[in-house]
Amino acid sequence: MRSHLLDVLRGVSVFAMIVYHFFWDLGYFNFIDLENMTKGLPLLFAQCIGASFITISGISFGLASNSKDFSFKFMKRIGILISVCLLITLSTFFFDKSSFIFFGILHLLAMCSFIGLFLIKIKHNYILFILFVFSLIPSITKIKFELPSYLYWIGLNIEVPITNDFYPLFPWVSFYIFGLWACKPLRSFIAIKNKSDYSNFNNFNHIQKSLLFLGKNSLTIYILHQPIFFSLFLIFIRISS
Repeated sequence: MRSHLLDVLRGVSVFAMIVYHFFWDLGYFNFIDLENMTKGLPLLFAQCIGASFITISGISFGLASNSKDFSFKFMKRIGILISVCLLITLSTFFFDKSSFIFFGILHLLAMCSFIGLFLIKIKHNYILFILFVFSLIPSITKIKFELPSYLYWIGLNIEVPITNDFYPLFPWVSFYIFGLWACKPLRSFIAIKNKSDYSNFNNFNHIQKSLLFLGKNSLTIYILHQPIFFSLFLIFIRISS
């Protein structure tokens, strides 16, 4: 059973992502300075969006692991994720080889899904919290190594790769582990919300319904929103010139 509460929260993240990417595209097409969107508050805004997506995914994975048809749903979901990741990598490679996406947020979530398979077997929740704390060590200590380029995805390289979307395993896996840990204490709260505040779709206001739609269709929206934005910008540039 889906959690309407998580879908609404995910919808907030999707809306924030669309807003950020719109302004990023303005920079990409030279309507504003792109550098302004990659530092300071805009960068922090983007990182908060990514962190929220990953944390919610961790919570959702923990909740889904208790369902009877979890294995089937996992195989279906991971198959779709891997296919979309390949599509993103190939399409961005042909669009711009110098900064194509080889390990974006969906690549990370696919990797985290496999990690989650092992972590959900841990019976004691405090062990998950310990793993979460340990996963923060590379970020806190700023440990870096001279690793080969094919290990960029780990996130421990001194050199930062040039790519338009980069969510390496460290530090971002920490948010996923945190979501898995938070799942257990939040399970009762989410269940109560589903039975009360979010039990009847007709009780939702227009904003909640819109966010719920965005949250339920987050993957589709993620895939389509940038091609749509790029097409609209290219059409506008063509008409205005």
